[in-house]
Amino acid sequence: MYPVVARFGSFTLHTYTLLIDIGIAAALAWLYLRAPRERAGRWLDAGIAATIGGFIGARLLYVSVNGDYYFLHLGEIFQIWQGGLAWPGAVFGALLGAWFYCNRKREPLAPILDALALPITLLGLLSWVGCLAGSCAYGFELTPGQLPAWMALNAPDLYGLVVPRFPTQVIGILWSLLTLVLVWSVPRQNRRWPVGASSAYALSLVALGAFLLDFTRGDPMPLLNGFRLDIIGSAIVLLIATCVWSWLILRARMRAPSQTAEPVANP
Repeated sequence: MYPVVARFGSFTLHTYTLLIDIGIAAALAWLYLRAPRERAGRWLDAGIAATIGGFIGARLLYVSVNGDYYFLHLGEIFQIWQGGLAWPGAVFGALLGAWFYCNRKREPLAPILDALALPITLLGLLSWVGCLAGSCAYGFELTPGQLPAWMALNAPDLYGLVVPRFPTQVIGILWSLLTLVLVWSVPRQNRRWPVGASSAYALSLVALGAFLLDFTRGDPMPLLNGFRLDIIGSAIVLLIATCVWSWLILRARMRAPSQTAEPVANP
């Protein structure tokens, strides 16, 4: 594939890193533009706090999962530019970072999260594209006749071995495109969604795709009771996000007959 965009001396710009950086920049710009004029600076600062927390959380979880390696290579723990991020850690780290900032500034968190609903799905899309280009999160190796030939993807693993594989990354890209459409359209079909529901809904869709596709991955991953740890991480995010948006919508509908509808989410 195309794992490297450019090399500048000893510095290598990886495709995955570039795409994620583009996604983060787009998310911050979108957050700034969607914010009320008088609070745009605070919303942007909350987004930056979420970005920092996301990177810290993603790295900490990845290092923890691969502790056997990093215990023997302590100097590599902080070399985040070499890769090694776990997306469930990014989710919880970003939430913690945004909450910490908003709590200190007394800024409501839920509207900020809702403004990030579309960027959440965009980051999911770019991460799958980056994995396809950088040969990460690849599918398991296929045997002849295991799938229709048109579905098999001749793709390399981390060591450059090219064999027919389950098209995990391609399906991830297609799912992410569908997720973008759903997140864009569904709240506009139901303007009574309460604040906070849109972001949780977007996150649940991203987590659902990751959870299902984790079962098809062929890259190495530590196991817990026979299950890949990425499956467990995706399942936790999926469960929490789904419960949050379902509960928010159910609560709003139960209160609707007697109370004014809650503010509308604007993803």
